[in-house]
Amino acid sequence: MSRSPVFHTITRGYTEGTSTAVAEPADALSAPTNDDLITAGLSLWPQGAAWGSPDGEAVPLSSNLARFTRVLLDGLVLLYARAFRVAIEASPRGAAELLDAWEDDHGLPEPCFSGDRTTTERLSALADKVRGGAVAHPTDFIRVAAAYGFEIEIEEPDIFTCGLSECASYHETGDGSEETYWIVRVKDSGFSYFEAGAGECGYDPLFSFGVAEEILCLLRKLAPAWTIPVLMPWIDYALLITDSNAPIIDEYGNPLFVSL
Repeated sequence: MSRSPVFHTITRGYTEGTSTAVAEPADALSAPTNDDLITAGLSLWPQGAAWGSPDGEAVPLSSNLARFTRVLLDGLVLLYARAFRVAIEASPRGAAELLDAWEDDHGLPEPCFSGDRTTTERLSALADKVRGGAVAHPTDFIRVAAAYGFEIEIEEPDIFTCGLSECASYHETGDGSEETYWIVRVKDSGFSYFEAGAGECGYDPLFSFGVAEEILCLLRKLAPAWTIPVLMPWIDYALLITDSNAPIIDEYGNPLFVSL
């Protein structure tokens, strides 16, 4: 990504990954009924008049032998369905009964987050963990945050650099090591301060971003080792306009904005 000589590098939004929908495999024995198995079951009995099949005739489904066979097949109906279900559970895409075991194997649910998550969210997190896709670009971090229900933007500060930065730009002067920090803003996140008479010393922090700190916990685990994500409040800007909806501009013709 090219660096701006005036502004810090800010990344918003991400591109959804493409995936091919694959139907869950199934066959005649994946969820059979008794009627599906009765014909094959009757063919396993000896042939002959004593067994209700003189001269190779088919055994009538109304016969006592057919009814007895249905009783024997009931256990196989359950066995086939359960065995196929276990085979499907071997893939995280089909995990249901073994979802807890899958999560234990891959260190899920993510300890950074509190509260219960829906089964769909758990399956999505498991699929991402199993795929092990790279999380390196700012858009990757934004996508990860979105999967946990957070809309964020990432700002990468640029220290003033001779030959690149412009005077009066947003590039502050400072040590190059300051670029190891990148700023995360979480939309619609509240923050609170320690209140005298209400806060508890040694327990309540002097300043807190609330649930936004949960996604910060995850981002710090995923961030490159030489970088440190930090939180800052989300800032929205609104264009100042007149009663006739005309934009208000300064003496240089630049529109004026106000932070919300």
